[in-house]
Amino acid sequence: NLLCEKGHSVTVLTTVNKGVLVSQLNESIPVINLQRKWKWNPFKMYQLIKAIRDFDIIHVHSSYNLRYVYLASKLFGLQKLIFFHEHFWDAAINKKVSWHQRLIYPKTILIAVSRSIEQWALQTLKMESKRVFLLPNTVNAFADKSIKKHTAQNVFRLVLVANVRSIKHIEFAIDLLRVLNTTHHFHLTIIGKPTEMNYLEMLQQKIRQLELADSINFIFDADEIQPLLYQFDLAVHTSKSESGPLVLVEYLAKQLPFITFNTGEVAQQIRAELPECIVDNFNTGTWIEKINFLLIDENRELVLQKMQQVFKAYYSAEKYYSSCIHIYNEGLKL
Repeated sequence: NLLCEKGHSVTVLTTVNKGVLVSQLNESIPVINLQRKWKWNPFKMYQLIKAIRDFDIIHVHSSYNLRYVYLASKLFGLQKLIFFHEHFWDAAINKKVSWHQRLIYPKTILIAVSRSIEQWALQTLKMESKRVFLLPNTVNAFADKSIKKHTAQNVFRLVLVANVRSIKHIEFAIDLLRVLNTTHHFHLTIIGKPTEMNYLEMLQQKIRQLELADSINFIFDADEIQPLLYQFDLAVHTSKSESGPLVLVEYLAKQLPFITFNTGEVAQQIRAELPECIVDNFNTGTWIEKINFLLIDENRELVLQKMQQVFKAYYSAEKYYSSCIHIYNEGLKL
């Protein structure tokens, strides 16, 4: 969308279906959907290569798409450099190198969303430094000036945005809520897809055991969180390991104060400017101290001002656009 707004001719190509995010694309952006039923259908591979052959930049997301584009390129003679955007792989918890990473990644321009991925590409894959770039995630700050901040009395509303997976350490947020509710009335909303059902069942059982059913709710079907954030006083992010996480940038964009464990690229970038928001451990007392600090009006106002400055400095649309164009230009020199 940003490239389109800047006057570039942009097309989106999907392999199986258009996906739920297609509705968020600028209406002027063409969308090609291969509607692939069988991964190894050579006709669909030919369609793919025919569709992308005349573009200057081929920007691929997700390793399974990279494998597919790479194989199709070999079969149908596409001699073009691929810009591969690596979002999801986390070097902090997975040291293994797969065959396709060792074979294909060094032939691409690798765009890493975190320093852990960048360093893994340089040190483990031994990729040339001129082929590896760091591009931290960003978000569009949607305008919603007509919506007022939540001002409910006698209850502090917390939000945790994360898919329901064990690595997200959501049980710690439940423990936090239990302790917080011994002195004040807090409510926690957990927003995310239930990707590990056994883990979800464990969380629900824990909520029942602690008698917190009236103080916690789940939202599983939210594809866009920014319109929801006005309802909350504070966000918590308890994940043990992250590459981003992008949700912290969402909080910065909407100026929702948050407390996060010190993991991922965003936490590393902002910790000097926003130390009030970063915690280095999972000590309940430390988190509660930070939460109480941010709920004091004068502290909150100061943090909100700093959040606005940090978002503009690191995550604005202009910053992201200039970084992306720089990567394209450098890659095309090879």
